[in-house]
Order: sequence, then C-alpha cells, then structure tokens
Amino acid sequence: KRRERGTCPDGNGRGGRPVKDSFQPERGSSHQTVWEAGVLGVCAAMGPVLACPWGICIDADGNVFVADWGEQHRVLFYPAQGVGWPIVTQGLSSPRGLTLLPEGQLAVSDSMNHCVKIYQYKELQDYKE
Repeated sequence: KRRERGTCPDGNGRGGRPVKDSFQPERGSSHQTVWEAGVLGVCAAMGPVLACPWGICIDADGNVFVADWGEQHRVLFYPAQGVGWPIVTQGLSSPRGLTLLPEGQLAVSDSMNHCVKIYQYKELQDYKE
C-alpha cells in the first residue's frame, strides 16, 4: 500500500496545511503563506519515530536522510514513497550533519567521535550511464 508523506493511518501525520505562524514577512513586503508539504518521523506507521533530528539531506529522487542522535545515534532513510527505515545503526556517536557525495555516497559528521564517516548507499552502476 502506497502512502504520501504526511499521512498516517492513526491520524498523527499532518500534511498540506498552512503554517502561517512560522513565517513573518518583513515590514513593507507582501504577505505569503508557507505550506507544510509533509511531516516525517512522528508516526511509527511511516517509519522510525525521530528522537532528536539534527541533520537532513535529500537526494535527486526525493529520498530524505536524517541524522538522529536522541536515544539511538543513527541515520534514517525515508523514501520519496513508502515507509522509512534506519540505514546506519551502529558506530555513530552524536551524528550532526549529512551530505551526499558523488557516486551514491553519504557523508555523516560524527561529532563525538571527531570524524566524518562515509557510507555507500547506492550501487555504483546506478551512476554509470
């Protein structure tokens, strides 16, 4: 069964609603409404619930990667469609930032281990045309 981001069968997901309080236009500028496109990490039916998300990046396919350093220090993957799952669950101590590198690599800043760790998340043949 396919679900859009922000929809949750238990009613906790929110999506497609205006978030007017979060945007205050400067004096003299025209008023705009900011729309929330979806919420990740609040509904267990859509994947892991986030404890303390710190870093985020999105690949060209719309997949979302989140560094979460709450109770478990991990990196989570939320596909553009469907349910998310953890992709790195060991070896991190306070992951704080993420970025995508060429050829399907994911770099994660591991602040308490004082390093950047690089993971392969896509097969190399996906990048060779």
